[in-house]
Amino acid sequence: MHNRICLSVLALSLMSATAAIAQSDRQPPPPADAVTLDQIVVSNPISKFSVALFETPQAITVIVDEQIERQGAVSVEEALRFTPSVQAELAGRQGFDDFLVRGFSQSRYQFRDGLRLDPGFLQQQEPWGMESIEVLKGPASVLYGQIAPGGLVNMSSKFANATALRELGLQVGSFGLVRGYADIGGPLDANAHWSARLPVLVSTRDDVQDFVGAKRQFLAPSITWAPSDNTELNLFALYQHDAYDRTIGLPLEGTLRPNPNGRLPRSRYLGEPGLPQLESTQWQLGYLLRHRLTPALDFRSKLRYSDFQLDGPIVQAPRPGSTATSVTRRGFFYDADRTLLSLDNQVEAVFDVGNIEHRFVAGVDYQRYAIEDAGDLFGLAPINPFDPVYGAAPDPLGPFFASDNRLTQLGVYAQYRAKIDERFVAVAGARFSESENLTGAPGAPRNLQDDDEVTVNAALMYLAPNGFAPYYSYSQSFEPQVGFDPLTSGQTPPPSLGRQHEVGLRWRSSERRLEATASLFRIDQTNIVNPDLANPGFSVLVGEQRHDGFELELTGRPWPSLQLQGGYAYLDAEITGSNAGDEGLRPINVPRHAAAMFATLDGTAFGASRMDVSAGFRYVGERRANDIGETLPDYTVVDIGARYRFERFTLGLNLKNLFDERYFTAGGVRSAIDGEPRVVQATLRASF
Repeated sequence: MHNRICLSVLALSLMSATAAIAQSDRQPPPPADAVTLDQIVVSNPISKFSVALFETPQAITVIVDEQIERQGAVSVEEALRFTPSVQAELAGRQGFDDFLVRGFSQSRYQFRDGLRLDPGFLQQQEPWGMESIEVLKGPASVLYGQIAPGGLVNMSSKFANATALRELGLQVGSFGLVRGYADIGGPLDANAHWSARLPVLVSTRDDVQDFVGAKRQFLAPSITWAPSDNTELNLFALYQHDAYDRTIGLPLEGTLRPNPNGRLPRSRYLGEPGLPQLESTQWQLGYLLRHRLTPALDFRSKLRYSDFQLDGPIVQAPRPGSTATSVTRRGFFYDADRTLLSLDNQVEAVFDVGNIEHRFVAGVDYQRYAIEDAGDLFGLAPINPFDPVYGAAPDPLGPFFASDNRLTQLGVYAQYRAKIDERFVAVAGARFSESENLTGAPGAPRNLQDDDEVTVNAALMYLAPNGFAPYYSYSQSFEPQVGFDPLTSGQTPPPSLGRQHEVGLRWRSSERRLEATASLFRIDQTNIVNPDLANPGFSVLVGEQRHDGFELELTGRPWPSLQLQGGYAYLDAEITGSNAGDEGLRPINVPRHAAAMFATLDGTAFGASRMDVSAGFRYVGERRANDIGETLPDYTVVDIGARYRFERFTLGLNLKNLFDERYFTAGGVRSAIDGEPRVVQATLRASF
């Protein structure tokens, strides 16, 4: 059935695109993803309404490419460091992006250009290929389907446009970092009906952990066709190949706990240098179409097919039975092939009746995800973390696991927005989703889990003439729970549900240079699966969490020469229902307090017009490391940077973790993950 649905939706997408291109000429839609404080319209923002971010009654953070450059960020996780209510780098440098949003793990819910990425999240996206990164906070299932209640991270790609650019760069830094990159593009004909663009990057690095390193090749070509004023079609591809070693967390004895042998250094590696690297390959192909059918009606269609392959060894350490001087280890050779088809067709209607501006967005989206993976287990001899001796050969132990899973989701959504007398904004939306999961081993019958869910949202906002905009919003989420034991009734567990109430106040300066947002929210998550202690082999839905929080975010220019990005987040998170002994506790790795600010001062303020300097701090409070009583200590990290421009060149310098603070980004039952030490990066960029 879902194969027929997939073909039908794909056919509808292609027919709609063909019909749209055939329409008459109108004014062109605004360029995509160009987010500024005083922008009136963006053509397809994360909210799916073509309205200014300031008039959106929901907490959203936008990190533009210039901010990524100023931070010297070489990963999406690094780019998120200064975003309130986001805790990134939880997995260390293990080859994938891992982060919390408002205290919930959202790593499986990453999006690129509004389409979902691999739900397995064992890949990284290269920030050099991005125009911006948007973080939508709180439940978002009405617009994006199955998703945890914390929010989502969306990455907007660099696409071809009519602006000519020729940019080359070289970045070098601590631990053998070398990144060479280019961004070449512009019009292909005199009328700029066709344009092309090619961001490309090659990089290599080592790591503070001995014997750890990574290499990457990345390119993302795109072609844009604008045959008339009202139509823009982007055809894009992406290729990324990574070969890397995973960092491994260090034992609690010697990090969070005292050890008679002293403290373990950050450089200690508990794997085996003789093992091959993990290798991953990503391919993406797709299109984005934007077309104005009439002055009041815009059609947007997007589709992406992606293939992700990963193979190589994964070492697991420390294992049960480890002691202060002997870490037990094992591993498995992993082989995975994942494919994902995502598409989203939507129509936005805009019309005025009297003093009311009406906007209506309706759409159909579809995802089909397939994963085939297997692991062959191997043993490794124990290692002394204080006096490691390497060279242990892996001892094959036979098959570990194998699976052949399929996930499909079909959603129909609609959202209405009314702006009354340029002062009042009201939003309401609903979605019906059908989610089907088939799980099992290759060649064996697969288990079917079929979930249907309706989610809604609503919001009110007042745009005061003095620049203030109070708002209230309500939103829901749902998240299918797959792979758990059935309920005692024999049914598969229904989706976990989330709901959020948020009260906020936006403010924008009269010059539209500076914006601030303060928000209070409560997120409740219910229907979380726990094991049925009275009936082994079955599940019960007693798990619940409540996250109460406050956020303050500031972005923009309080003065023409000063740029700010950052804020503060307070999060009172609690497990309110559980039979695992953790009821009443905070969720693991969730801080109560976190704050960050990144500031850039233009050199005109001190008589150096070709220069700017930056400084930032990141504070994360104490967190529960595991279920056995360990606490991750709070930390404060300071970053600084500077850029100097001369003719067509820009020379940059970044020092991250200036004072070489040792801190831990995450913890577990047997290990803790170190944050990065002091890192120095120098960048030379040329534009022609």
